[in-house]
Amino acid sequence: MTPRLSAALALALTLPATAAVAIPSSVQAAPTSGPEKTPRVTLVQRSILPTGTFTPGSEPSGHLVKGNEAFPAPFRGQPVQGFSATHRLGDGSYLVMSDNGFGAKDNSADYLLAVHRIRPGKADAGKPGAPAKTTFINTVFTLSDPDGLIPWQIWRDGGCAAATDKPANLTCPKADRALTGWDFDPESMQVAADGTFWFGEEFGPYLLHTDQFGRLLSPPVPTPGVKSQSNPTLRAGEKPNLANSKGFEGMAMSPDRRTLYPLLEGATAEDKAAGRASDLRMFEVSIAKHRARYTGALWRYRMESPEHAIGDMIAVNDHQFLVIERDNLQGAEARFKRIYLADIKGVKSGGYVRKQLVADLMDVADPKNVGGQGERFTFPFFTIEDVEIVDRDTIAVMNDNNFPAMGGRGPKVPDENEYIELGLPTPLEVDKRLLGSFVPYGPQKGKPRLARLQRRQAAAGRVPLAGVLRHQRLGRRPHPHHHRRLREQHQLDQDADQPHRRTDLVRPGAVLPVLRRPQRRGWGSAGRPNPTAVVASEASTWFVAV
Repeated sequence: MTPRLSAALALALTLPATAAVAIPSSVQAAPTSGPEKTPRVTLVQRSILPTGTFTPGSEPSGHLVKGNEAFPAPFRGQPVQGFSATHRLGDGSYLVMSDNGFGAKDNSADYLLAVHRIRPGKADAGKPGAPAKTTFINTVFTLSDPDGLIPWQIWRDGGCAAATDKPANLTCPKADRALTGWDFDPESMQVAADGTFWFGEEFGPYLLHTDQFGRLLSPPVPTPGVKSQSNPTLRAGEKPNLANSKGFEGMAMSPDRRTLYPLLEGATAEDKAAGRASDLRMFEVSIAKHRARYTGALWRYRMESPEHAIGDMIAVNDHQFLVIERDNLQGAEARFKRIYLADIKGVKSGGYVRKQLVADLMDVADPKNVGGQGERFTFPFFTIEDVEIVDRDTIAVMNDNNFPAMGGRGPKVPDENEYIELGLPTPLEVDKRLLGSFVPYGPQKGKPRLARLQRRQAAAGRVPLAGVLRHQRLGRRPHPHHHRRLREQHQLDQDADQPHRRTDLVRPGAVLPVLRRPQRRGWGSAGRPNPTAVVASEASTWFVAV
């Protein structure tokens, strides 16, 4: 390990290794599960984003894959695909995170890691069985490392130039330190209270922390006691203890947004040797002080079969989580695609979470033929990797279509990005802080009252930000002194050394400070945020806690 790597990892993770990986010897003998028989969920909505959706004006991709008849490689741009994590916004649109691209490190070097924004459509009541169309709004950001926080070589800064097996039609891009699927494989995402993003990925597995523009704020945070076969820090002769593509497939965030719960997709070598091939480790990570610190707490999630995998995990409240568990089959061969409610209440570290079946995605009631399959709807995709809470009675589910893969809806049918909403027979005990608690900056369409406010603000040369949008979403008129209070709160945030936020009104073209990476000693030389200037515009898409 190089001195630079050692220093970077020490900065990112300040916890003794023995404390971080310790597993109590006295654990529960077996997990407990609720009854498997449960009333069927009901299909409420289905919306589809076409397979051939690309980010406008993006650079070509797919030089390292074969493609197929429907989509021959290379591709004309960056496909909007592979949704492996999602976050519902206050206006009903979704942030969706693409994974590493085309399924492996070696074939995804020209795929930029990105977060997009989409809006599922509403089905036409007069056309039963016809799915609505999902709208691709924009690519919110691509991940990057402009400050050189990653202590090893990345593709777009030396990695491409050093590669000796590049195809002739692949030209190395400029060294802009944009991150690609050769660098990381992000599979989970959460938005923190300060508007920054946390990603769980599989090559390390690592936790990644970025600002609202996708720029890394700190070095990748390693997982104590776990290294995958793709880990870039493996030393000569060192054996990894986690298979490829078995890292943090799911990651929940607590309602107070101070704690992350990343969940491995596969069992470690040590757990397999101990007869726990079906057991997945669920960690607890504190982010209360704006950097990740593994607490040492660990729970086990036992899958129904060691051949299964998990697709996603999100929080319902401070002790319950929704977990997608699936088999590795698709189409007519698919059998097991389920969502469980996992509960850690009263479970000590090292113990097994309790499981209760919430939804069988291969047996969904569809009395109104919303899905076009009759009274029984199935979701038989190979990878189903997104679940989100719409309200206490409804959840949303999306697949990872593994572009340009086929097979979910037919052997020669390209998999699309499908969005479904499911009505639950039993309401969830949802903490309201987890429901649409973030709204986008900038103009919002489709809301007449909000549009009138935007026109008034535009006439005054101002852009309405989250403080105003929150009141419009809740249907309340802003208090006359609301904006003054927001400005006062903004000053208090600075004085209290809290993460920097802009929650007042700003004029287009104004120079705004945006949180950049923390310095070694606190948030700056004076103990305050270390800002970088950016220019505000009505086209910008920012997010803020409200």
